[in-house]
Amino acid sequence: MILLAHFLSNEVCLRQGVFSAKKTDFFFGAAYAMAVELTRKSFTPYVAKKGEEYMNGHQRKHFRKILEALKSELSQEIDRTVHTMQDEATVFADPNDRASQESDMALELRNRDRERKLIKKIDETIARIDADEYGYCESCGVEIGLKRLEARPTATLCIDCKTLDELRERQVAK
Repeated sequence: MILLAHFLSNEVCLRQGVFSAKKTDFFFGAAYAMAVELTRKSFTPYVAKKGEEYMNGHQRKHFRKILEALKSELSQEIDRTVHTMQDEATVFADPNDRASQESDMALELRNRDRERKLIKKIDETIARIDADEYGYCESCGVEIGLKRLEARPTATLCIDCKTLDELRERQVAK
C-alpha cells in the first residue's frame, strides 16, 4: 500500500518535473517508500516566502529535521528486524518450511541493507547541510529546488543533470 502510494506520488512528481524517471527510482524500495510516507505524515512542505533567499537557515533546518526523522525511523526499523530475526530463529523439520523461512530472511536482510545504504546517504546529506552545500547540484552548481528536495531530500543533482546522467547510463547499458 505504501509502495503504491509512493509510486503514485512519484508519477505526480515526474509530471511536475520534480525528479526524473528511472528504473532505480525505487532503489531503496520499501525502505524509501516508508521514509517518504513518514515525511509526508510528520512534516508539512516548506513554503518559501516571497523574496526569501534559497537555502537559508530556516530551509536548512527544515530539511535537517526531515533527514534526522528519516534516519531515526530507519534505524528503529533495522533494530526491530534484528530482534525479530533473533526471536524467530525456528528450525523447521520440513525442508519447504525451512526454505521459505530462509527466503523470507534473505529478503528482509536485503531490505535492511538498502536501509543501511539510505542511512549512509542521509548522513552524507546532513554533512552537505553542515557545509552549506545542500540544495545545489553537485554537477553544475544550480539550485536543485525546494519541490525536488521535498520529494527526495537526499537528491544531489538538479533535474537536468539527473536526466542527462540517466540518458548516459541507458546508452552505456545498450
